[in-house]
Amino acid sequence: MLHYFPFHASIAAPTPAKPTYHPRRKGNGWPDECPPLRAANAFGWDILAPFTMTFRRAREGWKHVDPVDLESDFAWEPKGAEGTGQPMVQTNAWFWDKGQELPHKISDDVWPELRDQVKVSTYLWMKTDKNELLMLGDVPNRVVPWRAFTAVLDTDWYPASYPWHGVLILDRREKEIRIEKGTPLFRLTVHRRTDYRAKPMTDSGFDAFFSRGQNWLKEHARGVVGDTADIRGAYVKQQKVARFLQGP
Repeated sequence: MLHYFPFHASIAAPTPAKPTYHPRRKGNGWPDECPPLRAANAFGWDILAPFTMTFRRAREGWKHVDPVDLESDFAWEPKGAEGTGQPMVQTNAWFWDKGQELPHKISDDVWPELRDQVKVSTYLWMKTDKNELLMLGDVPNRVVPWRAFTAVLDTDWYPASYPWHGVLILDRREKEIRIEKGTPLFRLTVHRRTDYRAKPMTDSGFDAFFSRGQNWLKEHARGVVGDTADIRGAYVKQQKVARFLQGP
């Protein structure tokens, strides 16, 4: 299970993903009409942009035109230290610094490769249950002038002191990129920390697998057109799609 706490009450909760993100004209054959693609599009939760962001490219690199410094709507203080708490402040997006030493060193010869990357705060503290990992990455099957690095976070044991952030890679072919408030930025999925294995099928195992496939075609195909079985609608009727919910 994903557990979260917002930096401020105005921050949107992780939002269940949607089967499609592209308004389509009339016609058939759009990629997101394919049931497996729709299932991938809707698998997980989306982190929405908490503020509108405009990034403008100049000779020296990108500039965040409209940064926002958000103050938390609570003040934490250690037990027994009554009255010492202060609200926290975090910028919504920021770039790597040339010559930085912390949180990790960036060499001058590496920094040019990072100039198109911007770190964006989710403004959410997030954790998972024991032996669960949180994968944060790109929203699948979407074409926009940025993409997100994919990361697997040890949210079951690492108590991050600040809200998690993700990294967007801006398309350097663009002069300006504007991301509106509420735009899905990152995809979240929870995974078990366990062993995952891959092994080849035996001959008999493959024979059983392939025979089952042929029997499924005989049972569910509406006919044959040329050399192709007509299974339109059969897959989606049997598909069992995972649900991603908000709340308990």
